[in-house]
Amino acid sequence: MKLHDVSWPSEAALKGGLLPWLETLPGASWLTLPGRDPNRHRVIVTLLHGNEPSGTNAFWHFVENTPECAVTTHFCLANVNAAKTNTPFTTRHLDGKPDMNRCFGRQGEDDSYEIADEILARITSLAPEAVVDLHNTSGTSPAFAVSIRDDDTHKQIASLFTKNMLCSDVRLGALMEMTSETSPIVTIECGGAGDRAAHDVAKKGLNDFMTAENLFQGHTGFWPIEMLYRPVRIQMQHDSALCYHDQKIDDADLTLAPDIDRHNFGRMAADTHIGWLGGRGLDALKTDDGKGGHPIASLFYEKDGELKLKAASKLFMITTRHDIALSDCLFYMVVD
Repeated sequence: MKLHDVSWPSEAALKGGLLPWLETLPGASWLTLPGRDPNRHRVIVTLLHGNEPSGTNAFWHFVENTPECAVTTHFCLANVNAAKTNTPFTTRHLDGKPDMNRCFGRQGEDDSYEIADEILARITSLAPEAVVDLHNTSGTSPAFAVSIRDDDTHKQIASLFTKNMLCSDVRLGALMEMTSETSPIVTIECGGAGDRAAHDVAKKGLNDFMTAENLFQGHTGFWPIEMLYRPVRIQMQHDSALCYHDQKIDDADLTLAPDIDRHNFGRMAADTHIGWLGGRGLDALKTDDGKGGHPIASLFYEKDGELKLKAASKLFMITTRHDIALSDCLFYMVVD
């Protein structure tokens, strides 16, 4: 077994603090809090990416201030080994290992796939009434939810945390893609990994998620949901060079401003300057919308070496981390 059942932290562990306790974990860990109704379950997954701390920060808050849960509530801390490598909460996944949130419903020889399978098997066996998977964006961003369904059930879960929800056709092997009628799964992007407000989003949302008697009717204080549909994933071609700078870098295929994440969830007008292209032009970029549409030339154009928007759009999950931009994506976008 790669998923370890771990006891709720003791009083001594609480006094020692989160990071020393995290060091004691044997790997991917599952913890359970009893609730008033022991026959109903809810699941909180976090740390699928080791550099996204808000969910774990919120977990430790509830270790210190344990609420009375309405139902039996389970926490899964997934990529613990990445989280405690080097400077804590800076490593997305270990070198040579896949992104764990690309391993659900997929086959591979690395033990990350085994962990994903065991997490999914545990969720299936419990048949929880709701699952939230907490993440952070690598750039500064407001909170938003992501789902592959836009029905009321998924919206009501999202509304505990945020007013923004994306409904995506992109399939990457993420946990949220394993959602079902009986156990809906929603991803919550709490905000930027370095934003204190993101920790507050996680704590407030999880408190409501854990204590509400009924998540799907009559819960108070939730956000009205604004839906965005069919986000397009913008990526670099695998052999392209990327640079972040406030002016064009000649040997880069794409240069983006160091503070480009300031545009997260802001509406950008047609013809807005996004960055600078190199000699390969638009061929340095590619898209994925889950359905084979939206070629690069339908979204952007080049003028005097500048990369510009063809139509008004919203960009989100913009990263300023070079490694994540190359291994995952530059950003997502929805055309107005």
